[in-house]
Amino acid sequence: MALIRDLSTDEKMAPAVGVLFSAVNENIGRLKSIVSGSSQEMLDDKGEHGNKNSIAQLIYHLINVDIRWVYRIRQEELPSEVEEAFSPMTDENGHLPEVKGVPLSVLLQQYDEVLEVLKKTAEQLTEEDLLKTVPYEGGFATIRWGIWHMSDHNRYHQAHIQALIKEFRKRKG
Repeated sequence: MALIRDLSTDEKMAPAVGVLFSAVNENIGRLKSIVSGSSQEMLDDKGEHGNKNSIAQLIYHLINVDIRWVYRIRQEELPSEVEEAFSPMTDENGHLPEVKGVPLSVLLQQYDEVLEVLKKTAEQLTEEDLLKTVPYEGGFATIRWGIWHMSDHNRYHQAHIQALIKEFRKRKG
């Protein structure tokens, strides 16, 4: 029998909310699979010329963006302790902040914590809530689009991470 792929929904969530959450959850699981077994050297590598974002930076960026989306969806200000824990989105030059020496297990634990906060938030959302708008980049986005964007953004950076892994393995043999 052929394997059937689907987005599983959580019975505690409204149907459309559950599908959107499932997409985020599945993509985080896929990211974990991609980086599973990565050495610290690979996580911190910034490419042959040292001018690329590292895998660790990209994972941290995803965590940082997603936690901000969770609070945006909740229509709450980002708590100061969360703001401090996840530092600014970019450094003074507009680049992703440096992340070096942070073990993969720590990064993935942080991502799991963000996913758990999203799950608890999603369990409270109704189908109608998905149509509410929240501020985003000088305009507005629906909550539905925001959750979809979390999933899409993760997949986007998975492509970068896979390219970094491939380049690292080619250089390091």
